[in-house]
Amino acid sequence: MMDENGVWQIVVAPDGQEQVTVGTPEFPVEIWGAQQQTRARTSLYVPWHWHPEFEIDLIAQGEEEMTVDGRTFRLHTGQGAFVNSGVPHMSQKAPEAEAVRHISLLFHPTVVGGASGSVFWQKYLSPLMGAPECRCILLPGETEWQRQLLTGVEQVVRLWQEKQPGYEFEVRTELSRILFLLKEHCVEHAQPPTAQELRDAERIKQMMDFVRGHRQEEITTAQIAASAAISVSECLRCFRRMLDLTPKEYLQQHRLRHAATLLGQTDRSISRIGAECGFMDMSYFARVFRARYGCTPSQYRTRNTK
Repeated sequence: MMDENGVWQIVVAPDGQEQVTVGTPEFPVEIWGAQQQTRARTSLYVPWHWHPEFEIDLIAQGEEEMTVDGRTFRLHTGQGAFVNSGVPHMSQKAPEAEAVRHISLLFHPTVVGGASGSVFWQKYLSPLMGAPECRCILLPGETEWQRQLLTGVEQVVRLWQEKQPGYEFEVRTELSRILFLLKEHCVEHAQPPTAQELRDAERIKQMMDFVRGHRQEEITTAQIAASAAISVSECLRCFRRMLDLTPKEYLQQHRLRHAATLLGQTDRSISRIGAECGFMDMSYFARVFRARYGCTPSQYRTRNTK
């Protein structure tokens, strides 16, 4: 979901744990931004994250920048991108774009693959998920297979909006076609990451998970580095190469994002939320929150409470 500032917000479970809610356990498919009334946003920021689901983003209007494995790509209206399972990524409105609207299609591999060990896993999903060339695939629509794939995404969106009886079968069929096209063509069209980029991506995932699990505590850069078994200097280089941030900058962004989510989804006191997100000084919490969101925590809660 998005807040009023176009910042992507995650769902928080009752125990406070972050989670990306993708459909239901029975049908783990979700589409964000596909509602008919959704308008282009003058600001858009989807922070660094990763999830086990496949993701396909389609730019319905405007221009967007997506960063994956330390590389930033520019996507225009009508173009898209595939992000593989488990790959850290982020996206935001291009600086010069007036507004942007994107549609995100997320679905778990089991929707198409079924039980582990099936022919679908062996012949199609495992090769796709295991190919370094297929971590991120740009879809500018320049070839016939890309146009077919983007049309398939639009068809899934239509089926999702209408939800006619049996639509789940049709969605699964379209998703199967999409993954087959990706598996057949990704290697020849994608630019594989370097060995260094692959190592950095795995380290970043480990360090992101450490930050998420310890955000309430006082965390040092040395502790973040140790979570990935690397030196502090290598940790700093890794964050700069992959996220263009320092570990402390990422930590503060993560804490503020989680605080904003709690403000919008719970009735906990602002002081409790600040403490749960590692801000023991409430005046400092209010100051950095205002710098990020342009309002106080209480004002944010009023504007974004569901």
